[in-house]
Amino acid sequence: MPPKPASTRRQRLQVDRALVAVAAFHRRFDPRAALAADPLRFAHRYADPDDRALVALLSALMAFGRIATIGQKLEDLCLRLGPRPAMVLRDDDRAALHERLRGFKHRTFRGADVADLLFALGEDLRREGRVLAALERAWDEHHELRAALGQWVHGLRAAAWPGGADRAQSHLLPDPSGPSASKRLMLFLRWVVRRSGVDLGLSSIPASALLMPVDVHVHRIARNLGFTARTDASWRTAEEITAALRGLSADDPVQYDFALCHLGISGRCPSSNKLPERCEGCALRTVCVHWR
Repeated sequence: MPPKPASTRRQRLQVDRALVAVAAFHRRFDPRAALAADPLRFAHRYADPDDRALVALLSALMAFGRIATIGQKLEDLCLRLGPRPAMVLRDDDRAALHERLRGFKHRTFRGADVADLLFALGEDLRREGRVLAALERAWDEHHELRAALGQWVHGLRAAAWPGGADRAQSHLLPDPSGPSASKRLMLFLRWVVRRSGVDLGLSSIPASALLMPVDVHVHRIARNLGFTARTDASWRTAEEITAALRGLSADDPVQYDFALCHLGISGRCPSSNKLPERCEGCALRTVCVHWR
């Protein structure tokens, strides 16, 4: 076998060093403290698994824009759905859900579209018995994340918007069969699948199948660490970042998402080394491309 090129060896060495630093940072990270500023906190308010799964999905789908605004909109949604949101989905018809969501708006997301999605989820809930049952059945059929998630999303879209989803509706519930990394869907899956830390552990889908939720923060940090060189937040980019993190945990590669994402949210990881004071004390500085 011919020797690997020097550039490939250097890249592998960089990734290995970065993984050691990520593992150390992850061990010191306090997820409970970070939860107070994370959209996942809303699902933790509920005891019933279906309530948790439903609020987790809404929280992930609304995770678009400023973190403070996301929190305000989720407070509004939770108030509208009351203390037992899954029961509301079982009992309310489409018209009643539209009335509940009248006047709601978050960025491009309209109350009527959220109501239609909730109606589709309610149809699933009445038919399947659990919020996550249709998604898990799709997983059992395919044992491949993209195909299973696509089947679930397409079914929800067909029930929510029988005439086809418009641009705003397609943004609210993204199609994982497209090129995007589907960050908000991956975030939802992390929350409901993983069984440690602050995640909820509600699903039978294995954590080993998950992909990293690639938002602007995770993407930037992953590029800084050499986990990917890709400049697009695509499914392929998510696969590359996840593949690198499997070097730390093949069974649970997305466990590092919460720590890395909140490093970016905190503003401690700028997009360059032009703000050196922000990088002081960062556990990843010694393996960051801006400081090597």
